[in-house]
Amino acid sequence: MMPLKYYAMPWLVLQPALKLTFNGFEQLIVRGGNPALFLIMVSLIVFWHIYTPIHELLHVGACLMGGGTVSALALKPQYGGTILAQIFPFVVAESDYAGQLTGFTTPNDLVYAWVDVAPYVLSLPGLALLTVAVERRRAWLFGPALVLALVPLMSFSGDFFELASLATTRMVPIVDPSLPARLLVSDDSFKLAGSLAEQKLLFHPIGLLALLTQVLGILAACWVLVLQLHLVYRLWGGCPDLKLPPTEEASGSQPE
Repeated sequence: MMPLKYYAMPWLVLQPALKLTFNGFEQLIVRGGNPALFLIMVSLIVFWHIYTPIHELLHVGACLMGGGTVSALALKPQYGGTILAQIFPFVVAESDYAGQLTGFTTPNDLVYAWVDVAPYVLSLPGLALLTVAVERRRAWLFGPALVLALVPLMSFSGDFFELASLATTRMVPIVDPSLPARLLVSDDSFKLAGSLAEQKLLFHPIGLLALLTQVLGILAACWVLVLQLHLVYRLWGGCPDLKLPPTEEASGSQPE
């Protein structure tokens, strides 16, 4: 059974999750050498380019499933934007990000929240796949598993910030009724911070609300890792130690 501390304090999951990742990477490289490193890097790059459009289309699917509408999905050409634009009329093959759902409406904030988190369902088996890749010495699987496992952490300032902002932005009218009620809703916390600085709101109670939103976004991202680690505990009966065992020389024994 996974320790209760990870459920109560989700940030603690970073230590076992990253340890599992780094130890697994070390073991594959030590055992497989440069060919294993090559397979990991190639599979990671290839899978990232496959995963990105799928991730964005899952945002779209979640929106439509919840009764919303989609008018624009910006996607860079290198991630299939040009090809997908010929299939889906709402795809625009140009973006400041890898991909971004730029034009959509939702009937309520519950559906909006579902739009934010839906793609991360794919991440739930991330750490489990990573463990399988190491135990079965499948270097080609480690790259995709790494993307699935860690992409929630990469999105702490994006989707998960936006998820948290749906709650915290409700406090904006209480702090200052003259400000827009949806002021904090954003899928880029750094861009929002720049906007608040321009409006002289960064060092203001609104700035503290934005900081609280980012903290909640980080916790939400950590919760996806908690669910991943929970699956590992269920399948392996605990968190496997993927660290290489000591060599005979390191353990002090002499070869025969």
